Amino acid sequence: METSSRRDFALGVVFFGALAMLLYYTIVLTGFSLQEKTYLEAWFPDGAGLKQGDAVLVAGLQAGTVREVAYVDNRAEDRRVQVAMEFEVPITLRDGYLIRISEFTVLGGRVVEINPGPSAARTIGSDTELIGIGETSTIKAFGELVTTNREKIDEIIENVRLASQNIAEGQGALGALLMDEDLKAKVESIVDAAGKIADDIESGAGLLGLLTSDSEARDRVDDIIKNAANAMSGIEEIATQIASGEGLAGAIVYDDQLEADALALVGDIRVSAGELRTALERANSGDGLLGAILTDPSLAEDASAFLANLRAVTDNLAKGEGTLGKLLNEDIAYNELVTALRLLTATLEDLREAQPVSSFAGLLFGTTF
Repeated sequence: METSSRRDFALGVVFFGALAMLLYYTIVLTGFSLQEKTYLEAWFPDGAGLKQGDAVLVAGLQAGTVREVAYVDNRAEDRRVQVAMEFEVPITLRDGYLIRISEFTVLGGRVVEINPGPSAARTIGSDTELIGIGETSTIKAFGELVTTNREKIDEIIENVRLASQNIAEGQGALGALLMDEDLKAKVESIVDAAGKIADDIESGAGLLGLLTSDSEARDRVDDIIKNAANAMSGIEEIATQIASGEGLAGAIVYDDQLEADALALVGDIRVSAGELRTALERANSGDGLLGAILTDPSLAEDASAFLANLRAVTDNLAKGEGTLGKLLNEDIAYNELVTALRLLTATLEDLREAQPVSSFAGLLFGTTF
């Protein structure tokens, strides 16, 4: 009795499990719904492998399924495949819409993609015949590419074969690297050296290692680079000013008169330098006073003595020694000299005024006073 109950229970579980799976495939996979559906019909030049039950994407989201795909023989080539679609919610299409059949995955499967069009565009009426386009599958496009470029692909394959053969025979750099033991050893030594350099950098050895490990060194190098950049900016600014005619250099470049004056000044400097060089050459040969002083020891001694005496005189004047020194340095002597000069000036003025009287007396008495 107990065994029969267990058998009936297991049979019930299997029955209701099968019924649940049937309902799942019916409702989920077939899109069965109790809601009222809306339908849309579009025409395509090619079905591209689309079949009933394929998904319909609206703005990238699944919104419906393909209800039926049919071929109509008496239609134009761009609209001989009819695709009927059903949706859970109404779909509004506007001017600029796009309906196309595209691949769902690279391995296969098809979907209908719908772009409803700009939201501000005019709504398309329900009686308008909708035209869609088909999209070539990736595998088919690849096949067409291979077929179209078959000769080039054959050349590529042949080149790959020849390259692999040359490598196997040790020809070329890669072949030599694989077959030549000496070259292989050199490459390995280069790799080892690069590894040592990397180790030194990591340990802080050398300039690169110092820059990597020492923040102060990096800051100094950064300051140097910034200063160099600022200097280049200054040079660029100077060049810009010269190009715009600003400053002396810009004026010389763009002002013809100033340029001529600068060239004349350079010429005068050149002439003066030449004359100075000639004078020095004459002096070296003994011509002129400077040459005589340079070549005649006695004259040089006299010139030295004269300069020494002149220095002694100027030193005495600076110290206030002598009459002229006292006049230059002592206020009393200077004031007395000024007073004497004033008295002399007054006396001369009196004599000048008395001169007519003396002349008249001489005429009368025959004498002079």
